[in-house]
Amino acid sequence: MSPEPRLLPVRIYGDNVLRLKAEEVSRINEELREFAADLVHTMYKRDGVGLAAPQVGSSIRVIAVDPHWSRDGMAREPVVMINPVIEANSGETETEEGCISLPGIFAYVVRPSVITVSYTDLQGERQRMELSGYPAVVIQHEIDHLDGILFIDRLGTIARLKQKLKLKELARTTVDGENIRTDL
Repeated sequence: MSPEPRLLPVRIYGDNVLRLKAEEVSRINEELREFAADLVHTMYKRDGVGLAAPQVGSSIRVIAVDPHWSRDGMAREPVVMINPVIEANSGETETEEGCISLPGIFAYVVRPSVITVSYTDLQGERQRMELSGYPAVVIQHEIDHLDGILFIDRLGTIARLKQKLKLKELARTTVDGENIRTDL
C-alpha cells in the first residue's frame, strides 16, 4: 500500500534547479510512482493546473497536469507525463500565464495553439495526444520547466522590464542557489 501523498516544497525564482535541463527518466518504479503522487498532490494543494518535477527540486523529466480541474464542476483528472516531447505544433495563441515558482507574476505569453505531445505514462506505456487551446498552453509551460525555461523568458523586452522589480525581490530571497517556499 502506498503512503499518503506528501506536500512537496516549491522552489521559487532564483533557485538554480529551475534553470537546469532535467534528466530523462530511465525506469519507472514504485519510488517514481510515489513521487508522481506527491507531485500531483502538491499541484492541487498549490492551486496549480500543472507542476514540473524541477519546481519541487527534482531535476527529472516528469510533469503533472490537469488544466480543467479548477473550473466549476470539473472533476480532478491528473495526467502524469514522463519524458514528454512536443512532436508538432501549429497556430498561435496569447494567454496570460502565471507560475507557482514565480508567485505574484503574470504576463501574456505567445505560444502555439495546437500541439501533439508524446510521453510515457506511469505504467511504462508510450502515449500520444493532440491538444489545443488552454491545455496545450499548460503542457508547453510545464515542458519548458524541464528545459530550464520559465515563462518570463518568453516575454518581449518591455513586458519583461515590467516584471524586473518583482523578479529581483524573488531572487533576493535565494540562499546558496536554493529558494524553497513552504508558506505558499
